[in-house]
Amino acid sequence: MNTIIKHSFLALGAVALLAGCDENDWNDKLDGFEVPEPGTSVETLNYTLTAADYTKILNQAPYTSIGTQEERALIAATNSFTTDAEARQFIPAILRDSTNNFFALSNGSAVKVTYNVAANRPQSVLLINKGVELLTLSEDDYMTIWGSDDNYINAFSPSHPFSSRTVNGILKAEFPDAEAGQYAVVTYNEATENPIFGTIGGDEPDVPEPSFQPTSVIGSAAEGDAVDIKGYITAVNNRGFILTDNSGSILCYQASGFDVASVAVGNQISLSGEVGSYGKGLQIAITEESYTVEGTGAYTYPAPVVYTGAMMDEAVARTGNELAQYVQFTGKASVSGNYYNFAVDGASTAQGSGYQVPQFIRDQITAGETYIVRGYFASVSSGKFFNVVITSVENAANASGAPVHRAPVNEVSTTVKNAILYFDGTSWLSMTGVEVLQPADYKAMGQTYGNLSGTLPAELLPVYLKNKYPYAAAEDEIVVAYNYYNGSGASYQAAQYIFNGTEWVVNAGETTSQFVKRNGFWLYDPSVVITLPESRTEPSVTYYTAAVEWVFENISKPMGGVSLKDGPYMDVKYGNSEFYSGTSFYYCNVDIRGANAKSKFPELYEEYTDDEVTALMQKRFCLETMPAVLAQLNPDAVPVDGMEVTYTVNFTAYTGARSVETVVYTVTGKGQFQYKSCTWFANGEDADWK
Repeated sequence: MNTIIKHSFLALGAVALLAGCDENDWNDKLDGFEVPEPGTSVETLNYTLTAADYTKILNQAPYTSIGTQEERALIAATNSFTTDAEARQFIPAILRDSTNNFFALSNGSAVKVTYNVAANRPQSVLLINKGVELLTLSEDDYMTIWGSDDNYINAFSPSHPFSSRTVNGILKAEFPDAEAGQYAVVTYNEATENPIFGTIGGDEPDVPEPSFQPTSVIGSAAEGDAVDIKGYITAVNNRGFILTDNSGSILCYQASGFDVASVAVGNQISLSGEVGSYGKGLQIAITEESYTVEGTGAYTYPAPVVYTGAMMDEAVARTGNELAQYVQFTGKASVSGNYYNFAVDGASTAQGSGYQVPQFIRDQITAGETYIVRGYFASVSSGKFFNVVITSVENAANASGAPVHRAPVNEVSTTVKNAILYFDGTSWLSMTGVEVLQPADYKAMGQTYGNLSGTLPAELLPVYLKNKYPYAAAEDEIVVAYNYYNGSGASYQAAQYIFNGTEWVVNAGETTSQFVKRNGFWLYDPSVVITLPESRTEPSVTYYTAAVEWVFENISKPMGGVSLKDGPYMDVKYGNSEFYSGTSFYYCNVDIRGANAKSKFPELYEEYTDDEVTALMQKRFCLETMPAVLAQLNPDAVPVDGMEVTYTVNFTAYTGARSVETVVYTVTGKGQFQYKSCTWFANGEDADWK
């Protein structure tokens, strides 16, 4: 949440006037202090950058004059800066952007900006965001995996499961120059059951004559013929299948109620029906009673007829009804609802079109990708759609040709999956706690193109993780890699999510830096000014309470103190003050009256004069109490190379009269504060303290 805290120096000035001095006299001693302009108030604000802030950096002024296009694109894509140094370049531009509320702030105002830094994220996230190698397994790869150029399927299966060891050799050959720390996303097919390779219906020597004998009817069938056919199912879709006997292939179409899972490629069937036509293609209308599955055998696909764009233009212009033909073409996929079309180079009219595409084929197709499509050309529609009952699709970028091999007797459906692997310098390995979105995940999220864009990662990934890990325990961590589209191209990005017990929250690598407006310009300035008004308000109550409690725990308690109201140096009546360094969370000031402290604890101060007690309490406040309080309340304060980081504390001192004083500390380490100066000692009385 973005909050605004306003500290007006008017109240502070009123307190200073009570002491009879100008409110800014002490400020003249501070390097870089700016007196607020008359009629204005200096404001201290807290702000967390939003996704919109990161997005504007990509291509809007004034950001386009900072860094390179590649650097800005990465910032917009990851909602983070690469380093703190990069953030300090861009954030002043965000603060001076006229569309933001900071534009009109007066000089001296400070904004503590919380932003994301990639360097603060896990190493795996940094490496993935740096760049991921991509590989879609080809048919040659599957032949290698199965160890055969005959008995294999283009997928992993229970007998040949995916593992980093299985693909290690393939990845090493594909990316021989990979360096340790490189990630790769491998896209592959997976079957849930094993294929069974057989020779039923084959013509190999020494093979017994099969009991199932296909007919030779289809090749001579004409519209209106009543036919009895025995053959193999060689392709399936959502409304039927392709039936092939020894003489040809034909589409068998069921108008409604067809269960695509009820049949499979390789099924041997007997079918009776009448030949009809639709869309310049012969077909047989069927019902569940039209055919009987008699068994399952092997079918060897013939070499497909490879169609060019010109050939497809000619085919969609045909005037007669023809049988189904086993074909192959290459085209760029587009997806619209249930329609899967392919633009083929060289075609002026025709488009390849998947006909009633079943889900297991849809899962292998991503819009915008180019595929080698094989299947049965069965009909023409709208004078341009080259309708194919698809048997296989293969990403053209990884294709190695069209080898003809024996189909398994129990052809099984496959699912496209992704895996992310890491190269350790020797081998490609799977990484525990790092996962990648699957093609099915993008579709479940309503994303057609297999990627996420805009603010979708922040919106959808927590929901995805909550659904996937319903029993996650608090503090569980997962790194999720996903394909991200930035408006001009897609690349893999990653984010770490941590379960807080209720929801998954991104580890954005948050950090906070302060920027101060000086002479109209916003400058990175990690130095902090803390003003403690003499009133029971924040931040005075927090700081003075911490001071009193620190004195009790570290000074009084070791001397036998029991509580804030019972112990050396403690206010035994009210328990809200201490007389070691003079702090009080009731009065919210520093009471350094030596006589008063001596009257409370004469045994502790009997050897000192009143003035010596005052000087001792001042020294204790500057060197012990306030540094300890700053360390407790500002544990993330850190030094910065090349500049002095200071914490300046403005407070009210009481000696019988009130005065506004200032003490300054230098940050020397994380949460470590070293005394630098105090207005109590303008004449160098503290020279030996430093």
